[in-house]
Amino acid sequence: KDKGLTDTSGEHPRKVALARLEWRGTTVSQVWLAERLAMRSAANVSQELRRVGTKPIKGKVPKGLATFLERATDHD
Repeated sequence: KDKGLTDTSGEHPRKVALARLEWRGTTVSQVWLAERLAMRSAANVSQELRRVGTKPIKGKVPKGLATFLERATDHD
């Protein structure tokens, strides 16, 4: 069974992918992202977003999420 977001680490590829999508597409704060995605702190969100930059997120991201993220970021 797949782990939920609260059961995975703050640097899990799914969390980072979702955080990047929200950060780039909305006006939510990094504090909000850290709380909603259980990513420990805003500083951790910032570090993870800076680490991945605009590179594709590598790791265990479900195919459906990967497809969604690819489509959502095609406008870049």
